[in-house]
Amino acid sequence: MPLYDPALRYFLAVFESGSINGAARQLYVAASAVSRQIGRLEKELGAPLFERLPSGVVPTDAANAFAGFARRAIQEAGQVIDLVHERQTAETLISIAAPIGVGHDFVPRVAAEYRNIHSGARFVLHLTDPAAATQMVRDGTADLAVTFNLKVDAGVEIVNSRPAPLVAVVRKGHPLQERALVSFPDLCSYPLALSAPNSTNRHLFDLVSSSANRAVEPVFVCENPDALLSFLDRDDTVTLLGRITIYRDLESGRVVAIPLKEKELRQRNLQVQTQAGRKLPGAVERFVEFLVEALDRSDA
Repeated sequence: MPLYDPALRYFLAVFESGSINGAARQLYVAASAVSRQIGRLEKELGAPLFERLPSGVVPTDAANAFAGFARRAIQEAGQVIDLVHERQTAETLISIAAPIGVGHDFVPRVAAEYRNIHSGARFVLHLTDPAAATQMVRDGTADLAVTFNLKVDAGVEIVNSRPAPLVAVVRKGHPLQERALVSFPDLCSYPLALSAPNSTNRHLFDLVSSSANRAVEPVFVCENPDALLSFLDRDDTVTLLGRITIYRDLESGRVVAIPLKEKELRQRNLQVQTQAGRKLPGAVERFVEFLVEALDRSDA
């Protein structure tokens, strides 16, 4: 039995996203399930929590007051579980949320390296989009997030932050390979393979495209960076990724990374986030320190 009502997570997801459907996508449940939980809370409280509009929902005064209680209840339940687990066993389950760009290779590799030193550590890795990774930490469903971000989020503590600019990535032998800098017009001269629209990569590219008043249709779209790199192998396609995503491919010489001229494409950060106000278990703190050291070594 959970130590807090799961409906609190549903409420906070709607409260933060401003949408029943948006909350359902974050929680990987049906929108009808979210609506039922919100309806149950409203019945128990005796007051509406949201004003339903065609464009989404707007929190009522009751919702604004209830949000603080919901966050505290989830946080305090997590702290009790942490305390009990630390006293019962030296083995620690560490839950990590990350977008696929940093979660498909870097995070699993660091976790495996950590287990070589601390064999009792166990991990659960949730691959999701950047905003959902932050939401999982805010709600207490993940111990930490390693995620790309364009802003400061309420409800999370930024343990470590570093620039993570996008770079143009091409196969070895590509005509752009020897360029010291690549501009947006340069990119548009070649076929483009781009990340999915919910990624920070794509958001920044679309921002530059809109500013230049130039519609660009990619020839290949996929959220998986390994698929994007495979698509580059046999022609002059260009993709945009961060160095940490292609760290091992750069080391092996499989691809070449070229800095981008537009500042908008260089404004992304890579953050290690934990829940604001939460005292992490000692084992999780040690892993966070190990992770930050690995980031320093990778020059992400």
